Amino acid sequence: MDAQDRDRLSTVGELSTILAHEIKNPMNSIIINIEVLRAAILEVTGGYENSASTRAKKYLDVIEGEVKRLDKVIKGFLDLSLPSQSTKVKFGINQVLQSVVDFMAQEMKQKGIRLQTDFSKENPSLFGSSDQMKQALINLMLNSLQAQPNGGEVSIKTSSTDKWVLISIQDAGFGMDERTLEKIFNPYFTTKDKGSGLGLTIVRRVVKEHHGDIRIESEVGKGTTFHLNFPKKISECA
Repeated sequence: MDAQDRDRLSTVGELSTILAHEIKNPMNSIIINIEVLRAAILEVTGGYENSASTRAKKYLDVIEGEVKRLDKVIKGFLDLSLPSQSTKVKFGINQVLQSVVDFMAQEMKQKGIRLQTDFSKENPSLFGSSDQMKQALINLMLNSLQAQPNGGEVSIKTSSTDKWVLISIQDAGFGMDERTLEKIFNPYFTTKDKGSGLGLTIVRRVVKEHHGDIRIESEVGKGTTFHLNFPKKISECA
């Protein structure tokens, strides 16, 4: 991340922190009043469905969905602006990845995603924030799932060498062309209709804060692999 990106994220972080507090209250009020309106519709119709009540409920569902989407965008801004966790600890990367797999198991099942894991028996460890690392890995997994809307496969592997702790997450999804790969970590860049463009920016920030590096291999129509490499010396500082 160059100086211009850091300055831009710093400014956005300061603004988003202020705006988030101003926006959250009316958003919560909207959600509460949506429930009030749903209850009012039931009261007026006596609990019976008709064409008018069905349309009203549909519109309320759309409003609620957009409010929740906005909430996710704001959370993404805040994730970028929050300072790094001051307390750093040694944690096993296999355990963090397993918690990610457990967390996303139901969604993978619903979307027809087969999962293959190959975790190193050495159980390599990192030094830093396990919570931040978990969020970064969830973002990568979500990226892999979204690249395979009709089902597919995700492979997760951990390994280590004398100098490095290695993680790879591979999917058989759409893949990315060179132009997309050049911009993929840029803040607000997204190829998704409802994406915030912050997920992979957050991933890169977390990886860098753990003194690591992230590299992508991708081919259109064949899939994408994210490679995360962390220096072992720093990982063994605990």
